[in-house]
Amino acid sequence: MLQKMNSPKIKKSFILILLTAWLLPVNILLAADYGLTEANIAAGLKTDTIPTYLGRFAGAALALSGSIFLFLVVYGGIIMMTAAGNPETIGKGKKIIIWSIIGALILGAAYAITNLVFQVFT
Repeated sequence: MLQKMNSPKIKKSFILILLTAWLLPVNILLAADYGLTEANIAAGLKTDTIPTYLGRFAGAALALSGSIFLFLVVYGGIIMMTAAGNPETIGKGKKIIIWSIIGALILGAAYAITNLVFQVFT
């Protein structure tokens, strides 16, 4: 049973499905303006400014990094579940999950610090 699950065809199909599910929302994220256009129009500001584009890019990058975090946690969990008791493979899955959590914490801290700085200076 485990040999069938570890076949290259199944692995390639699984990776293709995950990549497709992961890349489809990217187009939606990059097209979103997170309500900035309506806020700029209501405030009487220009809508096509560099800070607006940077804000859109930062929002899309943050959402994309969250998707990457979720993918890595699921991938690490799948590696651990298919380890079949092999301690090296279980350790590899644990490392992936631990480092993805550390990366998410760093991204969250960076977002919080940036948000705090903008609130203090604006």
